[in-house]
Amino acid sequence: MIHFYFFLVGSIVASFLGLVVDRFPEQSIIVPSSHCNACGQKLAPRDLVPVLSQLINRLRCRFCQSKIPIRYLILELVGGLLFLETSLSYLTISQLVLLIMGITLALYDQREQEYPILIWLFFHLLLLFLVGFNLLMTIFLALGILAHFVDLRIGAGDFLFLASCSTVFKLTEILWLIQIASLVGLCLFCLKKRKDRIAFVPCLFCGSSILIMIQFIVLHQNALRFI
Repeated sequence: MIHFYFFLVGSIVASFLGLVVDRFPEQSIIVPSSHCNACGQKLAPRDLVPVLSQLINRLRCRFCQSKIPIRYLILELVGGLLFLETSLSYLTISQLVLLIMGITLALYDQREQEYPILIWLFFHLLLLFLVGFNLLMTIFLALGILAHFVDLRIGAGDFLFLASCSTVFKLTEILWLIQIASLVGLCLFCLKKRKDRIAFVPCLFCGSSILIMIQFIVLHQNALRFI
């Protein structure tokens, strides 16, 4: 039963973060209360049950029948699954925080082509509380500040995200992360019709997710050898 509660909490957190991405910083994340973006109708509690409400309403507003983007359902499912994996000890709490942060920042960067410092700072302080400082993080933080004033051909937000990744990954893993993210970015650039700017934080998030998956596989393979 405890695993179900973890899934429920994760989906609720993900739903709230989806609201943050939609509203921040132009609108308050507290008021007005949740409503349909098409008709403006205030949503009832029955419309706010993560995952289930959207499935029952077939991804449509119960009042005006306008279509709800599927990304909200996917976000709630992913958030619930990440919390579930943490309850099953497949993820550490620091890995969970990094992944939730990565999803939020990736969605925001993809949508706004900007890096929300306040959102990053909240998650980064939480990681610092869980893990603490290290030298590699300090270097990336310094590079992030420098990139804000000097064109380093990589955004300040990318360095700040790597600083957060440094709480979970070692130097060699960070180098692999950058290579994976660069490969993902190159693939996305080749697939795009308009060869304009690519948001790199989503690529870094993909790289960190792949590395965490590899860590999990290696850890459990090593554990099986001792059984």
